[in-house]
Amino acid sequence: MLTEFLASFGAAFLTLFIVIDPILVTPIFASLAKDETPRARLRIAFSAALYSIGILVVFGFGGNAMLHQLGVSLDAFRAAMGIILFIMGFRMFFDPDSETQAKTPGPKASQRDNIAFFPLAIPMLAGPGAIATTMLLMGPGTSIEEKGIVLAAAVIVLAIGVLMMAFASRIGDALGRTGMNAITRILGMLLMALATQYVFDGVRGGVINVVAA
Repeated sequence: MLTEFLASFGAAFLTLFIVIDPILVTPIFASLAKDETPRARLRIAFSAALYSIGILVVFGFGGNAMLHQLGVSLDAFRAAMGIILFIMGFRMFFDPDSETQAKTPGPKASQRDNIAFFPLAIPMLAGPGAIATTMLLMGPGTSIEEKGIVLAAAVIVLAIGVLMMAFASRIGDALGRTGMNAITRILGMLLMALATQYVFDGVRGGVINVVAA
């Protein structure tokens, strides 16, 4: 029982950590909140995490019902999201700077009163990739316990993100641009492998359903 729990939690945590990528968000946050006090930066980071978990909960529990209403099967969604996540991983591996630019908001973002919701929660922490992954992991057929494991993994990933954002300036200085790019490439490679598995599972499930019908 414990082994199954650890395996499920580990898979959910690793997938969400790669997709949310708090490492990539850290230098962007440091730029946006550079004029804030340490206490204000912590408050913004914590608020962004709360917004993000709220968004993921809504889509995790309600997103699949929306797919059902649209007539989209979970297998088709799994394959499509696998392709999207593969593209994200490909971009992270071969051109990490482009992924940073894709998540970086416009030049006026730092002047907004509340950067916790936009652009930190959306699209950086709870972006399309994180939403799609949560919907996939909490899809039809998953038990309440499995959904709870996914949400627990998301909370821990976001908690790590809060800590990293709180010490954003120190982490960025310690790793440097080369270190950040190296970590992003490793995460991109892992994401491509996970995404390929999603595509295989989606195609296999769709073929089996067609044959069975």
